[in-house]
Amino acid sequence: MTTSPEQSSEASVGPVPASAVVGVLAPWLPTQRWFPVKGVATRIRLVRTVPLAPGVASLLVDVARATDDDTASPGTPLLHVPVVVEPAPTDGRAAPASAVGTLARDGVEYVVHDGARHRAFWAAVLAGARWEDGAGAAGGAPDPHGVPDLAAARAVAGEQSNTSVLMPQVAGGAILKILRTVAPGPNPDLDVPRALARTGWHGVPRPLAWWSVDESGGGEPVELHLAILSELVPRADDGFELACAFAGRAASFAEHAAALGTLVAQLHAALRRAYGTGPVVDGAWLVDDLRARAVRAVGEAPVLARREEAIARVHARAEAALAAAGERHALPRLQRIHGDLHLGQVLHGADGWRVLDFEGEPLRPVAERTRPDLALRDAAGMLRSFDYAAAVGRAHGTRWAADARDAFRAAYRAGSGGDAATPGGTGQDDLLAALELDKALYEVVYEVRNRPDWVGIPLAGVDRLLERATGVSGATPSGP
Repeated sequence: MTTSPEQSSEASVGPVPASAVVGVLAPWLPTQRWFPVKGVATRIRLVRTVPLAPGVASLLVDVARATDDDTASPGTPLLHVPVVVEPAPTDGRAAPASAVGTLARDGVEYVVHDGARHRAFWAAVLAGARWEDGAGAAGGAPDPHGVPDLAAARAVAGEQSNTSVLMPQVAGGAILKILRTVAPGPNPDLDVPRALARTGWHGVPRPLAWWSVDESGGGEPVELHLAILSELVPRADDGFELACAFAGRAASFAEHAAALGTLVAQLHAALRRAYGTGPVVDGAWLVDDLRARAVRAVGEAPVLARREEAIARVHARAEAALAAAGERHALPRLQRIHGDLHLGQVLHGADGWRVLDFEGEPLRPVAERTRPDLALRDAAGMLRSFDYAAAVGRAHGTRWAADARDAFRAAYRAGSGGDAATPGGTGQDDLLAALELDKALYEVVYEVRNRPDWVGIPLAGVDRLLERATGVSGATPSGP
């Protein structure tokens, strides 16, 4: 796999042409977890250079698959690549972890740094950020003309889609999320938390500031969000890591799962207050879509083939539930949802759970990520996450995950009450089972493609759902 730059800009980063910086970045980009095109030859093209300070800039680059005739496929993603360029040290010091490579210009050697891991870029972003009304009074926002205290700031390791920086001494404690794949228009990871905060709901870290540039695209200027600063949840544990730890020591997670069920019900109520509700779901379209997705999953993961009949029974039960709800004029309404909810999208702090990361899949169009959907999709995603926590945490037997799922489901239903945009009673159970199965089938396909050794985790979930919903086991003693 190779990545080659297209040098199409005369802009510079300090004394170095931006095109030369892109040349240094070219072999490094595909090694990053957030790089969106994997396993094939690619080309990158410098679209725009956004200077912030001397030697500090944000580069916006296209990433495209390169075919044999050197043409690029349509729909290429736009990447945000912050850089810092500074003279190479002459005292023999080792290059810092942020260093990507070096280049020479007029006899001087320069180091190109990943700006997302460099204090000079962090300081420049904070200086140019737009602060939320009241954020300074509530959190002590730094003077935009002063020097923020970044002595304790550090980049978070292990993220896939973006790069986050913990800033415990900025604005009373904050986290800066540097967006990697970007698109013009409102970013859901800023828009949704701001809207929820305005409703008075405190289950989401409050946005403090954001940094964006105008992108015209040949028409009216629109904002292109490049970084978001939010309040830091003190002493918080990642939800997935916490659940895995509980599973590993055979400690019940049911109490935490119940609190999560309540949180998700509150989240959906707050989203309805902020955005209203859409039309009732088209039950026939929904079931047809679930069936079509299942057919594609079976085609891509042959291990599912002999489960087709049982899968069809789950869909038939959901279809009957939706038909009955329609007869009672009680079909669920569509609404704004999280869209990618799982244990890795929640934090557990001293004051309970918080939900975060509303961006969704950054490679999908924003309009697709933000369109109204069934609230139960979020619940289904969280239910599936308990199975992964049990497996990664090495829980003994199936009881740990079952107790967590039951506690979450009961608390979500109780917290939703009569306001839930879902059918009640058995109808909710059947629809939720179909949506959870849809998620599990997607996971099977993902694991077959990427982590074959893990396919047993979602496959066991598929079989559990088939047996629970139909009374027929999807597995046989011979295994998958």
